[in-house]
Amino acid sequence: MKNTSKMIAVTALATGLLVGGGAWGYQATTVDAAAAQATGEKGKNAIKADVVRVTQSGITLEVKKAVFDGNLIDISIDRTGKGLKNSFVYNGAGDESKPMDEGTLESIDVYINGKSIMELGGKTLGQRPNLGWGPGDHSKSVRVKITDPSWLGGKGYTFPEKFQLKLKVKLAGVDKPYIVELPMQKTADKPVVLTGSLTKQAGNITLELGKISLTSTSTRIQLIGKGDTTEQLSRILYEFVDDSGRQLDWWTAFGTDVNNKEKALYKDIVLTPINGDAKSITIKPFYPEMEVPGATSGAYKLDADGEIVKNYIQELEMEVPLK
Repeated sequence: MKNTSKMIAVTALATGLLVGGGAWGYQATTVDAAAAQATGEKGKNAIKADVVRVTQSGITLEVKKAVFDGNLIDISIDRTGKGLKNSFVYNGAGDESKPMDEGTLESIDVYINGKSIMELGGKTLGQRPNLGWGPGDHSKSVRVKITDPSWLGGKGYTFPEKFQLKLKVKLAGVDKPYIVELPMQKTADKPVVLTGSLTKQAGNITLELGKISLTSTSTRIQLIGKGDTTEQLSRILYEFVDDSGRQLDWWTAFGTDVNNKEKALYKDIVLTPINGDAKSITIKPFYPEMEVPGATSGAYKLDADGEIVKNYIQELEMEVPLK
């Protein structure tokens, strides 16, 4: 195997996600952290008793949801203010040399118990928490998702069950960043964790299912790939479908081979929650077809419906029983 180290964040076109900003796709959930802790009930609508709002320069940020279910930290923030016609999250359209419109999200810094996530766990991306954000359920909202590196091989940093979370949110045209303080506690929604020795092989590539964590608000899956090169493994993308044919949408994904001596590629993928009546989930690996035949980077080839042309790797497909 080549002695190369890669940190792979999933591409926007492949999964509808941009890690660190931009657009992503997801299915909204309605479980509130405070309600889950108080009642222990799963999947029910609730309204938060404490609303966090911060106002500067006539622009208000309001936290609509803040959930930590053990798989990820999931936060929704709305922006309000007079005369703000642009979207909260920059959509990348237009002349990028021009300055952002006032009120557009520029950056988010995250702190846990007073310490930046850039300093937690290690110096490389695969050893510290991963931050991503994208549009919320309307143009004036943002969805922030943070995962720890504990599923990326080795002994990675793990979020504590209770902690103080601080967001430093910078908006274009506003001099000072917004400081949002959120006391976080792991929800009472106890995850169902599945582990096993499910392994598939195709040629010189071996794919192992490390573990799955299921909650009423998310699905987290660890995949471990081994092969001749990290580059070959990193080109593999995945679909996740339950036994009724319902496809799980991607929320966050990250991969690295830096945390183990064998240079196995660990992928940590967080998806929408699986339906309670699902009996199994099928993991369907595929190589996306490139727009330029033979290329290893660049645009993917799309079909008539605008979907990626997929070359499924049948030998690596896994059906995982959930019950």
